[in-house]
This record gives sequence, structure tokens and C-alpha cells, in this order.
Amino acid sequence: MLQDIRDKSQGIVVKIIVGFIVVTFALFGVDALVQSFNSNDKVAEVDGTDITRTQMLQGAETQRRQLISMMGGNVNPALLQENVLQSRAINELIQRALLSNQATALDLGVSDEQVNAYLLQAGQFQTDGKFDQTKYLSFINSLGYTPLAFKNRIKEDILIQQTRNAIAGSEFVLPYQVNSIAQLQTQERSYDYVEFSLANEAENTNISDAELKAYYDAHQSDFKTPEEVKVDYVVIKSSDFNNKVKVTDAELQDAYKAFTAGAAKEERDASHILIDTSSRTEAEAKARLAEVKAKLDAGAKFADLAKQYSDDIGSKNSGGELGYIAKGSMLKPFEDTLFSMKKGDVASVETKFGFHLIKLNAISEAKVPSFADKKAELEKTLIASKTRDALLGAHEDITDLAYASDQLDALAKEYGVKVQTSDYFSRQGGSDALTSNPAVINAAFGDTVLKDDQNSDLIEVNDDEVVVIHLKDHKEEAVQSFADAKAAVTSKVVQEKAVASLKAKAEAAKTASSTKWKSVVSAKRGQDEVTSLVFTMPHPKDKPVVEVKTLTNGDLALIRLNKVAAGSEEATDSQKQAYESYLNQTEATMSTQAQQKLLEDNADIERTAL
Repeated sequence: MLQDIRDKSQGIVVKIIVGFIVVTFALFGVDALVQSFNSNDKVAEVDGTDITRTQMLQGAETQRRQLISMMGGNVNPALLQENVLQSRAINELIQRALLSNQATALDLGVSDEQVNAYLLQAGQFQTDGKFDQTKYLSFINSLGYTPLAFKNRIKEDILIQQTRNAIAGSEFVLPYQVNSIAQLQTQERSYDYVEFSLANEAENTNISDAELKAYYDAHQSDFKTPEEVKVDYVVIKSSDFNNKVKVTDAELQDAYKAFTAGAAKEERDASHILIDTSSRTEAEAKARLAEVKAKLDAGAKFADLAKQYSDDIGSKNSGGELGYIAKGSMLKPFEDTLFSMKKGDVASVETKFGFHLIKLNAISEAKVPSFADKKAELEKTLIASKTRDALLGAHEDITDLAYASDQLDALAKEYGVKVQTSDYFSRQGGSDALTSNPAVINAAFGDTVLKDDQNSDLIEVNDDEVVVIHLKDHKEEAVQSFADAKAAVTSKVVQEKAVASLKAKAEAAKTASSTKWKSVVSAKRGQDEVTSLVFTMPHPKDKPVVEVKTLTNGDLALIRLNKVAAGSEEATDSQKQAYESYLNQTEATMSTQAQQKLLEDNADIERTAL
């Protein structure tokens, strides 16, 4: 079927349709085109508000890109499966619809000016503290939005946040709650305990082949080889374009000029004495400055005077030493004075902080490499930039070649690379960089590669490398034979049998007179793992509380809790602030979740099959 589509994609009617698509993309963006075809194809409805397939697909794609961006190669490939992403996207869209409908019912609104103000102030869209249009457009394009669609999304976000802020802002914490937390945190417990080693028990556990076979027969579904694929692939790198780019002398000269313009210039080592004018009158400050100058003229050392007179707590103890200063790093009046001085000079200047007495200790002139010395490095950098741009420019051609062919040979020949073959890997990924890449794994187990036996889309590994894959072989999930699974079965049976034996020994030790208890008195919360388990036990009443607990390494601890000593309500101001913040945040989260659940319970929600 796919081949029929490719064979018929050269007709005049198809070209007209493609022309329409190109114009629509250029004028309105991809979402406008998709909506024009399936805007009525809804996947859910919330109190009369439709959630369309377009919104679901865009939400799934946004989640996919965000997961890869945040977690890179560490993302679990299972999270990138289409059904998982689409299900999460629908759930999120339903929750947004509930909150949006609530805000509308409350007559809340957001103006375009509010949206614009938010975008202008957002840090991720700024360069040097100013709104960067290029960065903004690049960001929204990476999420698959047009500017209009993204602004509408932000408007809805702000609208929804209003109701959440109202709920969170209504929460408050009473003093007794803070005191209760403080008392719990400082509580102390006295106990006895005995540890039982799982490793020792496992080492002394004997298992027969009959037991192993019986366990295997009863748990065959636990011993499966996962579904695996082997793929052919071509990697096209920016370095493959080295022989297709050139660097001119003019470009090298421009690069050198840019380098010298940004290179470190002269730096000056300075010390200063600050006479603060915020804590004294100007007349008092001038009199203090004159006093310092007089002592300096009389032979006093500048460093000693700085320790005695300077109001700059950051430098006074080091004799006023500021270290080497480059232009652009200090207040302009200070800088202008410093860079007009000669080595050894002392001069005064006034800034918004007060009067400064400055001493120039030394001058360091940065040595800028000559063009000849820098040329090779500049040329290498320019070539790397040009080849990266060349690879980016070739993305469309690579995609077309991958789509037009059922194999990878055409791509390999066009770009002078080899078709390589991976080892087998599962949906959890393989052992090398390629087969552990989430995007590669997602493509390898996607319908295009796995079911339709076609080349994958272009997969961007990084700025300098793209890959296209094709299925080489596919192994279905299968139950291992007993012989292949025997080692794993043995490990499971020994573990389970050892744990059961250990629990029996721990239970018997509760009342045995021979039990050798270790005692701990007045243990504080969190001081070790056993103590942490002790703090999960109920208070003893008429007699000690005895329980068997499991440690993180599998060992068991038989614990006898004897006494609980109430803690103190007294806490430092910083501790109280931390407890109050924690309680406030916890209560606000619980309230917003409860409100969301109430909206969901009272709403008429209809989902359609995907």
C-alpha cells in the first residue's frame, strides 16, 4: 500500500494538493492545516467542550519533546510509546478543560496585554535581560506551535492558574500545627533489636532440581526473553560535509576581528577604602575621607587604613584588595578613575555607594594571539559551523531519500557512508549509544519500521549527527526454556526460601530467652536505617511493641520498641519557617487536588476510542 502511494505521488493532482499544503504551512502553521481536515474528530468531551484529535496529537508530541529535552538519553523508552503519550495527553486536556470551564463560570478572564507582559518577562525568552524574538520563535517551533496557538495556550494557562492561586492563597497554618511538627521532629525512642542476615541464610539454603522445575512450571511468564529488534542504520555527520564547505580569507579575518573584540583586555589590580554615605551625612563622610588621606600622606599603609576605616565588609579584612578588574565589571565612575591612573597612584571618586579611595597596585595587559597563531583554530571553528549548517540544510533531502526508498543504500551512496548493523536490543534499549537513544528505540518499535518495513524518519541525535534506521530482524517475546532460565529460577527460589526461613527465625526470636538484643537509648529520628524503621512503629502502651522489619539490603531486623519520649515544641526561627512552609505547601497541594477531584466527579466526561 505504501509503495502504491509513493508510485502515484508524482501526478498533477497530488502536486496541486502539495502546493496547497505548502501555502497553508507558510501562512498559518501546521496546526491550522491539521485542524482544517479533522477539527471535528473529537477524542473526548467535557461538559460540552470538545477535545479534538489534533489537540491530543499535539499534546502527545509536546510531551515527547519535553521528556527527551529534560531527560535526554535517560528517558525510559516505554514513556515515549504513542499510546502512552496520547493517553497522558487526553488526561491532561480533560483536566485543563475542567479548570478552564470553571474559570469561565466564575467570569474570570485574561487580557492580551497580560499575555504579552508574561511573555516579555519570561526568562527563557530573554537574552541579556531583553526579550529575544529569535529565541521565542525557536522555542515555540520546537513544541510544534504557531505564535497565535502558543499565545492562546499561555492565555489559558494564566486563566487556569488564577483559580489554583485562589485556593492555594486561602491556606494558612496555625502555630499549634508548627509546634506539633517540631515536637514530632525532636521525639526520641528507646529500643532493642536483632539483625538477621539474608546473605548468610541464602548461602546455607539448599534447593533440589525438582523444586526448581516446579517453580519454573508455575511461573513461566516470569522467565521470558523480551521482544527484540536488530536494525540496519546509516549515520550522517556534519564532518561528512567537510569537503563540501570552504572558508575564505575574508571570513577568517572577520572571525579574527570578532575574537579580538571579545578577547580579554587590560586588567588592573586595585585596592579601595569605601566611606559609606548611607549611614552618615556627606559632610561626615568627607571629613572621614580627609582623615584617611592625611594618615596616608603621613606614611600609614593603605592596607592598614582599609582595615580600620573601610565600610566594605567584603574587602576591608584583606586590606581593601579587590583583585584584577576588567572594564565593564565595576560602576562607571569607579572604572573611569581606575583606568586613568598610573601604577602606584591613589585617587578618590564618588559613586552611589559613597566615597572611594582607590590605589592602583598593578597593570596586566592581556596578550592577544596574532592572526597567524589563531588562524588554524579559527578555520577549524568556521568549518565546524559551516558543516553543521550544511547538515541542517540537508535534513530535507535526507528525509526525502529515506522516504523514497525501501532500503538505506541510496542514502549511504549519496552521502558516502556505510550501512551498519546494530546488535539486538529490546524496548528498554541496548548497550551502545545508538540503541540506547530513546528516539531510536521509539522509531525501531514504531509501526513505520516494525510493521510497514520502511525506513524511519530522520532522527536527530545531536547538532552534528543524524541517523536513519531500517529493520533487519525481529524477535517476538518468548518463554525461555528451563535450561536457559535455570540460573534465574535458582536465584528466585533461593531468595524466597531464605526469606521465609529468616522470617520464621525472627518470629521465633521474639519470645526466645536466648535472643541477644542490642539496646539503643534515646535515638533521634533518622540517625540510621534501623532507627528510621523504629519511628514507623506505634507507641507502646502497657508493654513493648515488637515487630519484624525488612532492611533495604533484604536483611531482617527484629525490633522491640520500649519507650517514646515526647519532643520539645521549641524550635529555631529558621526551623519554624521551614515547617510552616512545608505545611502550607502540603495543604495547598491537597486542596487543589481535592478541588480538581470535585470538578471531575461533577462533570459530564465522555471519552471516545482512539
